[in-house]
Amino acid sequence: MRNKHEGSGIVLKLTRLFVVFLILLLAGCGKQSGSDSDDTTTVTTDTTPAPEVSAIQLTASLSVIGTSSTTNITARLLDDSGQLITDEKTVTFSLDNPTLASIISPATTSTGSTSQTLTSGNTEGTVVVTASVDNATADVTIQISDQASADTINVSANPGTITVNGTSVVSATVLDSNGLPLPDGTTVNFSVNNTSLGTIVASAATAGGAGVAQATFSAGATQAGTATITATSGSASGNTTLDVIGATAGSIEFDSATPQIVVIQGAGGQETSEVKFLIKDSSGNPIATSETVRMVLSGPNGGEYLGDTPGTTTLDVGTVAGFASAVLHSGTIPGTATINASILGTSPVLSTSSGVIAIGGGVPSEGHFTILTDKFNLEGLNFGNVQAQITSLIADRYSNFNVLEGTTVSFYSECGAIDRAVALDANGAGSVTFRTQNPVPENVVPDALGTGAGSCGDVCTSENAFISAFNTAFGIDITSSGNTNPRDGRCTIIAVADGEEEFTDTNASGDYEFGEPFVDTYDDIHQDKDDDSQSVDPVVAGNPYDPAFEDLIIDRDEMGDFDGMDGSWDDNKRIAGRINLLITGQPTLTLSANALNVADGGSQTILYSVHDVNYNRPIGGSTVAVALDGAGTLAGTTSNTYLDSNSLGSPIYSVTVSDDDPGDADPAEVGSLDFTWVWKGGTFSFSIPVTVD
Repeated sequence: MRNKHEGSGIVLKLTRLFVVFLILLLAGCGKQSGSDSDDTTTVTTDTTPAPEVSAIQLTASLSVIGTSSTTNITARLLDDSGQLITDEKTVTFSLDNPTLASIISPATTSTGSTSQTLTSGNTEGTVVVTASVDNATADVTIQISDQASADTINVSANPGTITVNGTSVVSATVLDSNGLPLPDGTTVNFSVNNTSLGTIVASAATAGGAGVAQATFSAGATQAGTATITATSGSASGNTTLDVIGATAGSIEFDSATPQIVVIQGAGGQETSEVKFLIKDSSGNPIATSETVRMVLSGPNGGEYLGDTPGTTTLDVGTVAGFASAVLHSGTIPGTATINASILGTSPVLSTSSGVIAIGGGVPSEGHFTILTDKFNLEGLNFGNVQAQITSLIADRYSNFNVLEGTTVSFYSECGAIDRAVALDANGAGSVTFRTQNPVPENVVPDALGTGAGSCGDVCTSENAFISAFNTAFGIDITSSGNTNPRDGRCTIIAVADGEEEFTDTNASGDYEFGEPFVDTYDDIHQDKDDDSQSVDPVVAGNPYDPAFEDLIIDRDEMGDFDGMDGSWDDNKRIAGRINLLITGQPTLTLSANALNVADGGSQTILYSVHDVNYNRPIGGSTVAVALDGAGTLAGTTSNTYLDSNSLGSPIYSVTVSDDDPGDADPAEVGSLDFTWVWKGGTFSFSIPVTVD
């Protein structure tokens, strides 16, 4: 008889056997019947293409930021139903002016939205951010301006007391809410409460790295009193007072700084300026006695100094014929410098200031851009590698050229070939070589036949004038005789540099101020192959720019379209100078008659012109001569040497054959009128019969 423990053991063993059997049974079910291979699981991949982005919502957390600041740019990607696209997409960001800011690009997102940080540089301006995905784009404009961040302005005048007709430099230190100076280029506006006491330069920019903007206050000629000078930048403002006193005991005036602009040390230009002050007696005449004038220099602290000894910022000088002068040497930092001059020994002390002297040099002015050539007419229709030297002359707004050494000028030519660029020398000049080769100038539609009479002489004022004169002289309408015309020989060369538009400095402040006259120019520069007018504004289709015909050399906004004038003075743009060459070929002769029959006692005149296939004059130095072989006399232009010129067309001359023996009974005599022209070392001739009764 088994005990209960033995029975329990048997049950346990049976249970274990059942579990083993069940495991084997399940393992067998994992095999396919009649096959030893494992089951294969099939994974289906979704091949539906990701939807294209139809629109981009582009926003900025801040649309106005200061220099060296940031703003978040967020792009939301939408399909054609306005829903966020959650498929993976790559967003490309770009800036229209990368010198103002930076942004990381590209950015990948699978949520339909991505944000990137735009970081501004240290220059104020406006930058356009563009986001692109698939065929969709969007823009957002960010203004970089430090005026909004100005918190405090500390204003001072040096000197604080001046005589009538004297000057004082007003300095405004602009600080942010943390007490730090705002970056260079921040605009500060100045005003005076009583203009009868004097005037002040309306605005100036901070320079020198300390947040300081300086403006010159010029006292009036008669009024004495206390002037309050206010400086503002954004919502911040500050003021100071300045005493203007009468010059009963004498006066001191700023006379000149020559030049007004100097370059920084080692920049390869004029580094010194002679500064003069004029001391007058109580009657307003230059003092006859010797006085001591103390000059104190204030500047951007780049090592500038007065006199012969480096490091000298305070210098005592004597007067000569009423003038006290010293030489200012520039330092290594660009900015503005002023010299305060005081007459020692006067009570009260008579003082004045030199005003602002710029250290750093000017920029090229479009009104001072000149292009020259040593040869206007080149025989490029028949010969290659005929060369001309093209010279660019540039000066700044003050007509100074010696501060522009190293400035780069780029060249573009409608025909032939030309050097790409040149760096200007110490005289603001640079030359490149142009040579004839393919292509020749553009074939353009001739001007319409206008009204005119007689000859243009040596120079025609326009193609139309020549066409009219040619038709009158020879009965030939160039506009209907083929596709050649004088403008087919005109080749335009363009020189381009970075500079500013010309303006008239009506108050002699040295800077452009709103309201002053200026010469507005096109924002874009194009190769004027059809010689349209350069003064059309607004732009008219096809004039002066035809996108299917001419090359857009400079596209300021990079939109691919030619823009007109923006109506405002530009201090940083591409400026251009232009010159036209004539590309001509072997000349031929046109006459107004093919024979002359001179009656007894009479005379007959014939017109002639020597020109190439486009009716343009021969190259300079070519000659033409007319001779009469036989009876009669010859008068008129019987010889001519052609000058080098780019005037369109060719001169039309005349000669007259007269009977030299009127009333004779002799039979008519037959001779010839012979034309001979020399071009490029070759001699050509043509004759017509002449009968004189």
